[in-house]
Amino acid sequence: MIEFRDDEEEYLAWLSANPTGYVLNVRRRQSPSYVVLHRASCGSISNGSHMTGAYTSRAYRKVCSANIEELARAAIAEGRKDGSFSKRCGLCRP
Repeated sequence: MIEFRDDEEEYLAWLSANPTGYVLNVRRRQSPSYVVLHRASCGSISNGSHMTGAYTSRAYRKVCSANIEELARAAIAEGRKDGSFSKRCGLCRP
């Protein structure tokens, strides 16, 4: 499991190297109400049309893993006591 903060280049490289992985999109500051699960291949978190800094800088961080169970533990660290996600992306349906 790896967290990306202020590192667009490394985040996008991780996505490219791990197309079957998963990504938690979380707010910059911990917020249990926003812990969204995506597939690494999801266009909404990697389509390249966003402005510089949109993925891991400004308002968001990304927590990435090849394993959903690891991300459930990350969800607990984000304040989701039961390890659930606040939402699963409706576009990529992880």
